[in-house]
Amino acid sequence: MSTTRFIVIVLLSCYSALLPAQDSTVYRTESLADINLRFELPQQTWSKANVTKAKNDDKIYTYTRKLFEGAKKKGEATFSIFVEKVKPSTSIKDYSLKNLAFFKQQKNFQIKKAFTDSDGRFTLPYTIGYDASYEDAKGVKHHLYILHTIEFNHAAQLLIDFPFDQQDLYEEEQTQVIKSLRYER
Repeated sequence: MSTTRFIVIVLLSCYSALLPAQDSTVYRTESLADINLRFELPQQTWSKANVTKAKNDDKIYTYTRKLFEGAKKKGEATFSIFVEKVKPSTSIKDYSLKNLAFFKQQKNFQIKKAFTDSDGRFTLPYTIGYDASYEDAKGVKHHLYILHTIEFNHAAQLLIDFPFDQQDLYEEEQTQVIKSLRYER
C-alpha cells in the first residue's frame, strides 16, 4: 500500500470518527385531515392513534408510549390531540386561556414557560405553547407540553404528557415531535 493511500485512509477514518452519530430512529408521518396537521412520531415506540369522537364532530386522538428504565417498565406517556370546531372569530389567546382553565384546577399545576413559533421550538403559526407540570390524583408529578393552535375554523389542543422523573430521558424525542408539527396546505 502506498504511503499516500495509507494517509488518505487514516484521514477519512479520523474524519468519520469526529462526525456526530446519526439518529437511527425511524419516524412515521401522522396526518389529521380535520385540522390539516402533520407530524412525525418514532415508529417503534408510539402506538397508532386511538380516535374517540366527542360532541359534534370533535375528535380526540391519543397516542401512547411505554417508558422503560433498563429493561423494566417505568410508566407510560401520552400524546393527545383534541380537535374541535371554533367560530372564525375565535382568537388564539381566547382559545388558549379558555383551555388552560382546566389545567389550572390540577394539583400543583405550574407553567414554567410560555412560547410561540417565534421562539424556534415549533413552526406552527397562530399557536401558543406551554412548558408545564402538574400532579395527578395518585400524587405522581408529570411534565406537560401544551400547545393550542387554530387553523381556519378548527382548533386543537395538543398535550405531550410524561411522568416527571422520565422527562429528561425523553426530552429530545418530545422536542422532535413538537418541531415536526406542520400544516398541510
